[in-house]
Amino acid sequence: MIILKKLYFKATNLSWLILTTCTVILIALSTLLLPWIEPETFPSHFDALWFTMTTMLTVGYGDFFPATILGRVFTILFLYIIGIGLFATFIGKAIDSITFYRRQKESGGLMYEGKNHIVIIDWSHKAENAIKEILARDSKVEIVVIDTIEKAKEIHDRIHFVRGRATDGDVLNKANVQHADALLIFSDEKIDDQVLADGKSLMIACAVERISPGVHTTVEIEREEHIPNFSHVKVDNFILSNATIAKLAVDSILK
Repeated sequence: MIILKKLYFKATNLSWLILTTCTVILIALSTLLLPWIEPETFPSHFDALWFTMTTMLTVGYGDFFPATILGRVFTILFLYIIGIGLFATFIGKAIDSITFYRRQKESGGLMYEGKNHIVIIDWSHKAENAIKEILARDSKVEIVVIDTIEKAKEIHDRIHFVRGRATDGDVLNKANVQHADALLIFSDEKIDDQVLADGKSLMIACAVERISPGVHTTVEIEREEHIPNFSHVKVDNFILSNATIAKLAVDSILK
């Protein structure tokens, strides 16, 4: 029992590549050797593969089973002791990987590698309305939201979350702004001072201009007189804050 525990812990610590390789090799080895060991019991390699998989998955239909001493010894050593544990570890690793990917996606830890997407700054109420508008109008475009919140507000196949400050170049690169079609900068709802809110939007626009000067940028501003302050950066559209801001922002990028 102690030996089996040690083998189990060693298997769980194997890298994903090594574990997958070992599992495939064991299945292939069993599929090739069983028809040679017991040709009457396993007349074809497919029968051997069927027996191997049902044994390692502990299904055990009983339609195939080794009759010779050598066949039973092979089954005990390679399929029972090694195979079942190895395959169970493989399945566990696969589930862990899926769970880890989902957690990373929810927490904004993954890099977006797609192209021709729309980047939205801050997951505000206005951003949520804009996202609904975009998804309704375009059935293919994907959206990347950049915000400092700890968890994505919505899980969707076409909505991706990147956690961080939009003034950080590494965060913008993580959102793949260089290959985005458009970028929406909404005024920060958490900032009451309109000057500070527009100042933050200006800093984000500068960071985007430095990394991706060609992206179509729409900026929401609190005060119209602040527009000249954006003169040194490329902004395609300015929109004044109002109740229809989300729709106007989407109109500016989806013609």
